[in-house]
Amino acid sequence: MGDASLQAKIDSVNWYHEFDFGNGLVARTKTPDEATHRAIWNFIETGLKTIDFQGKSVLDIGCWDGYWSFYAEKHGATNVLATDDRTQNWSNDQGIHIAKELLKSSVRINQDVSVYKLADLKEKFDVILFLGVYYHLFDPFYALTQIRHCCHPDTIVFIDGPVGTEMSPGEVLYDFTNRRVELLPTTEALRQMIQAAYFTELDCSYLEPPVPPPPGRLGWRWRLGLVRDALAGARSEIRKKTEMILPPRTGNRRLLMKCKPFSGKNPIYDYTPPFGLNAYDSRFDKSS
Repeated sequence: MGDASLQAKIDSVNWYHEFDFGNGLVARTKTPDEATHRAIWNFIETGLKTIDFQGKSVLDIGCWDGYWSFYAEKHGATNVLATDDRTQNWSNDQGIHIAKELLKSSVRINQDVSVYKLADLKEKFDVILFLGVYYHLFDPFYALTQIRHCCHPDTIVFIDGPVGTEMSPGEVLYDFTNRRVELLPTTEALRQMIQAAYFTELDCSYLEPPVPPPPGRLGWRWRLGLVRDALAGARSEIRKKTEMILPPRTGNRRLLMKCKPFSGKNPIYDYTPPFGLNAYDSRFDKSS
């Protein structure tokens, strides 16, 4: 296949991330607010630079086009499993396979793994990446318990997503009609869920909130999409796009948290914890 045909094949994919495959072949993001997402990607990469991936096994949850899976491999990881649930992804599922071929990667791909069934993998990993996922879930706590079952005592887990900054401590906002953020916890609420899943927070950093761009400086894709939605009478899509230039009512700040699992007495529980978590607490582990 010639370079022109190969680039056309690449362009047929709804890429979220951006890739430079060499030889002039590139994958361009098709997210409408690319500047905001580039800032998030840079923020995540800064956090991941604190990890030595050399020789590590890595689980990338909600991998999408595999950007962070390939990042881990590039930085020395020798066993990378990229997982996703293709039924929960608006993009087609071919991007990661095209990227794997062009990058000559050995990353394993499984796009039929629900975040709620990670324990079924029956694997333990050195590093787990849970990036850009929890705020789209109906039950993030249960997802965290599944991640806990994929950990050995020295596993490092990275969790990325938005938190509310103008809400009461411990508060969580659910809005299942908001496709951008179905769940928004405060940092305190997220910490409670993490502790309840038998994780200890090691570090937490925040992305400085970007200044909302004025309407005249939004990308051409955003403006064209807004015109198309208006002509089609798609009110919900118009609302989602205009929300990008309106200040959030609850505050919103991006967080990257680094955690590790623990075993032992968890002060959150006076009774047996759910979802198999009793295995990590000697007070409730009947097998010990």
